[in-house]
Formats: sequence, structure tokens, C-alpha cells
Amino acid sequence: MKSEGESPTTSTYEMLIRGCTLAMTRVSPDDPHPDRLTTFLYRRVLRLWDEMRSRKVRVDRFTYIELLRACGKAGQVDAAFLLFDKMLSLPQFLPDERAFDSMYELCSHAGAHDRALDVFREHRDLRKSLFAPRVTPAAFTHLMLAGVEGGQMHRLDGVMDEMERFRCFPTKGTCSKLFAAALEQDQLGVADRVLGIGSRVGYTPDQLLLDRYEAQVEAKRLHANGADGSAGQQAQ
Repeated sequence: MKSEGESPTTSTYEMLIRGCTLAMTRVSPDDPHPDRLTTFLYRRVLRLWDEMRSRKVRVDRFTYIELLRACGKAGQVDAAFLLFDKMLSLPQFLPDERAFDSMYELCSHAGAHDRALDVFREHRDLRKSLFAPRVTPAAFTHLMLAGVEGGQMHRLDGVMDEMERFRCFPTKGTCSKLFAAALEQDQLGVADRVLGIGSRVGYTPDQLLLDRYEAQVEAKRLHANGADGSAGQQAQ
């Protein structure tokens, strides 16, 4: 196209970036380093991005989304967050559900579970605006994973609020994992929320989990009573 004197358009660059991304092999928490081909393709994406700006080709929200997807597949978490922060700072590029899903996915595959919940905080704040990007079922899946595998169950209250608002409930199997993780992480309040949500889909914990739950509830009650008793003795 260049040799024929035609200037590549925004759509052309976006398709080229997407083509590079599709040919990449996604990183994972077990293998966080991109292979040689993925590294080469990611560098090619960066060159395309630099070329767009140097040629003053119009950039839009879809350009940023394609860049986020490329960063995600190549495991470039910090680079993705720089782009994401840029989107948040510019009204014309505010992230929509596709951008948020890309961020959740890259955090999940990179094992950056705490950062996935940082993204959700931005998502929830943006939902208070007129823009209000929706939270998709895919987003909920990655956020639940952040709680279970990332030790972040204490940060899932807001996520479960949105799940109930959208009536997007986890499966019985996911409820079981969430409930077990809440108990493992000593988050009884979250465990209670999971039981409430789980009742919508017919989830009932097995006896072992119920026994563990009841033991933790009793331990918490005894601890609270002991604390109250100590406070009373000090007052006397």
C-alpha cells in the first residue's frame, strides 16, 4: 500500500495489530515468558503503534483495545496498564466492556490477580457515570478467579454486588470453589455472601465444608465474647 502511494488508515493498522496478536501464543501463570515468535510479533505491534503516531494516523478506542489484547497475549502487564491509564484520562477513549474484559483476561493469565481487582475498582467507578460500561459474564469469571487463586476473597464484596445487580450468578461448581476459598482465607462475611448467591442456583455446600463453616462461625463468636469479657473486666 505504501509503495503504491496510498496511506494506511486507522482500520488498516488495527487489522495489522490484530493479525499479529492472533498469531501470538498466550502466556500463562505457569509460563509467564512469551516465546520467540510472540516476542517478535509484540515488537512488530510496537513498531506499528509508533508508525501510527509518527504518521499522525487517527487513533480511536478500538486502536487501544487491539493494543491491550496484544499486551495481554504477550504478558506485558505493565505496558497494558500504561495504555489503560491513558484511556481513563481521555474522555474520547474511555474503556468500554471490551477494554475491561481484555484487562481482566490479561491479569488472569499473568497471575496478576490483585491488579484485576484494581481494574474492577475503576470499572465500578466508571459505571456511576453516563458512560457506564457493563460488566460481562467473562469479567465475573476472571474476578472470581482472582478471589479464589489470588487470595483476594476479601475484595469480592463489590463484585458480588454487581453480580446480583446483573443477575449473573456463578454455577454450583464455582460457588463451591468460592465458598471453600472464603473459608480458607478466613472471610466469613464473604462466605455468607456466597451462600446467599449460591441459593439462587441451588448450591448447598457438602457436609465437610458446612462443618468447617460452622466451626469458624463458633470460633468467631467465642473470640468476640472473650473480647467483650476482657473489655468489661478492664472497665471495672
